[in-house]
Amino acid sequence: MKRIGVIGLGNPLRQDDGIGINLIEKLIRKKNNFAKNIEFIDGGTGGISLVHLFAKFDIVLLIDAIDFNGKPGDFKFFKIDDKVYSDKNINFTTHEVNILNVLKISEKIDEKPELYMFGIQPKKIGFKNKLTKELENKIELILSKLEEKIKTFL
Repeated sequence: MKRIGVIGLGNPLRQDDGIGINLIEKLIRKKNNFAKNIEFIDGGTGGISLVHLFAKFDIVLLIDAIDFNGKPGDFKFFKIDDKVYSDKNINFTTHEVNILNVLKISEKIDEKPELYMFGIQPKKIGFKNKLTKELENKIELILSKLEEKIKTFL
């Protein structure tokens, strides 16, 4: 059975950048609704420590705010591969270390799992410890779609 890690990323002190953490907290409370080979992890703002976390899993699903020029609260699910690395229409992170750099390091040391992203379009990433109304109003829909994706795809 494949080991699956679902990792929420973000900074809850930076408004919509906290969406990944918000969602992973909700998923952790519901972890008994999922297969036992799925581990839910609060990855904080990510960083280089993710490299060794990735090594524990065969498949990783990252949940994070990403700017793909959508409407606030829109979401995308996709596989992270070389095509995504070069896509200039996606701004992956506001965190201390760009997630793509972490993925490249994982690949170089042969600790890169199969990687997927569930990205949510933020409205605002400022210094405030709550989501914008736009994301707060869509959080249950986003969570529902995320749960569906985890159960059917992973």
